[in-house]
Amino acid sequence: MPIKILKDLIAFKTENPPGDEYRVINYVKKLFSKNKIKFKQYSKVKGRENIIGSIGKGKPTLLIACHADTVPAGEGWKTNPFKAVVKNGRVYGRGACDDKGPMAAMLKAALELKKVEDQLKGTFLIGVLADEEMGSELGLHYLVDKKIIKPDYAIIPDISYSMKKIDIAEKGVLRLELISEGRSAHGSTPKEGVNAITNLNEVLTSIKDYTLKHKKHRLLSKPTINIGMVEGGTAPNMVPALARATLDIRFLPSQNSRGIIKEIKSIIDKKSKKNTSIRIKIKKGLEIRPTELSPNNRLVKTIQKTTKRVLGFKPATLGLSGATDAKPLIMKGIPAVGYSCGEHNQAHVPNESIKIKELEQFSRVLVEIVKDILS
Repeated sequence: MPIKILKDLIAFKTENPPGDEYRVINYVKKLFSKNKIKFKQYSKVKGRENIIGSIGKGKPTLLIACHADTVPAGEGWKTNPFKAVVKNGRVYGRGACDDKGPMAAMLKAALELKKVEDQLKGTFLIGVLADEEMGSELGLHYLVDKKIIKPDYAIIPDISYSMKKIDIAEKGVLRLELISEGRSAHGSTPKEGVNAITNLNEVLTSIKDYTLKHKKHRLLSKPTINIGMVEGGTAPNMVPALARATLDIRFLPSQNSRGIIKEIKSIIDKKSKKNTSIRIKIKKGLEIRPTELSPNNRLVKTIQKTTKRVLGFKPATLGLSGATDAKPLIMKGIPAVGYSCGEHNQAHVPNESIKIKELEQFSRVLVEIVKDILS
């Protein structure tokens, strides 16, 4: 039963930061060793461990990977977040849904598949990875960039939706810093200076309600701009000479960073024509392109067909505004999807929980998906 594994996993405190994923990895190592599952361990930073188990041999290879870290427990818990509580058909605890519940189901599936290893025509890779909650630089990005793993297919159980949806498209991410330059003066004579904060605010007010040019996508919602950070000023009795704002932009496959920057610059130029004291530069930061997998890909079709056979319903395809560990795989040309158990409103909340029934269903359907892909 996955519930026993999940209760063990919740007890390991792997809040990120600092991570300490080694606690879960040591447990998984013992589980693999006891059941004669081959494995290798990798780490970019000591203590931030990753483990890849393998069942079967040869091609094709199917990776299913969950992350061992969680967000901090936070406030508002009715029970100890690191001691699993079973109540009303659910398991409560930090990571129950994101991502230790799906991990428990995956590990239980691995134990079942080990029993029929000689029937597999390919390799099932079981990944327990680090650092997903802070960007996966010590986890999947590291493993992919170093070519430690290069599967033919991958499933990332980190989107919830109770196995009723498959994530095949994700928006891109673009961070832009707007730097407003003014002129300092004494706070008692503000007209003698140029206020970098108020000038920046004029531009941000226009950006707030602006919709970037785009072509409608069948799965993804329209692009968004979030004004995520604003800072400026030195002291309350000084006119601020410098102010900064950081924009977090989620964009579609029909867009690119060059075009987006051109649109933001156009907003600034229009404002500066009315207020000639506005001087704002744009500095490009993080950029991650949008990714998309064809709904006709073999992996997508297999998950749909197998879920229908095992559970009685066919999962629909889905697009996300956020990013999962499927993205770096797709960017390397590896067909990857998000697909998992759990409800989408349970991640990162106090009293996080998951249905025991879904854990068992997910474990069963993963066994059959692996068999279907590696047949």
